[in-house]
Amino acid sequence: MSRCRSCNAPLLWALTEKGRRMPLDEEPYGGPEPSGLFVLRGRDQLVPTAVAATPDAFPGEPLFRSHFASCPNAASHRRRR
Repeated sequence: MSRCRSCNAPLLWALTEKGRRMPLDEEPYGGPEPSGLFVLRGRDQLVPTAVAATPDAFPGEPLFRSHFASCPNAASHRRRR
């Protein structure tokens, strides 16, 4: 387990469908905001794959929120274009 460098929240790491590493909040998300949610595939692997999901797309499966969506200091981690 690792932690966010700016807010110290515990993180899960996953690969996106395009193969990029992405931090997720450690606890499954149960709130009202439907954006930034992912289902994990291959959780038994070292780095699972995060598949973008809506709450009704995978009923009964835990959804994890991107830490980019929940970190209070997310702007400090964004790269300039």
